[in-house]
Amino acid sequence: MTARVRRAVIAVCLLLAACVPGPDKAAELTRVSMQEYFRYDPQFRGQGVEVLAVRITGGQERQLAAVATIRHAGKSHEVPVIIVLDGVNLAWFAQPGGLAFLASPRPDGVQQGSK
Repeated sequence: MTARVRRAVIAVCLLLAACVPGPDKAAELTRVSMQEYFRYDPQFRGQGVEVLAVRITGGQERQLAAVATIRHAGKSHEVPVIIVLDGVNLAWFAQPGGLAFLASPRPDGVQQGSK
């Protein structure tokens, strides 16, 4: 799952006049992008994942470090993310293992085995 999430790139067209949005705008755009990803991706759809906020913690104007607060199963989790901006597109990447809490637990009594 980690490799899949790391490769997940969400591109959002920014309706901006060829300029990079400020940190507050980039954080909100990332929050919306993440929420849409969790809402529509078949792997996460229906799990009740809610992206509460994204807070920029550092970086430069085109690559920002951030922390996303995500609620799942009644608990809030702080997930480090990298945000990449190119003036038109925005992509975010969860840090390796950052979304491990979203892995579906196996029902009781079911064990993983090979056939």
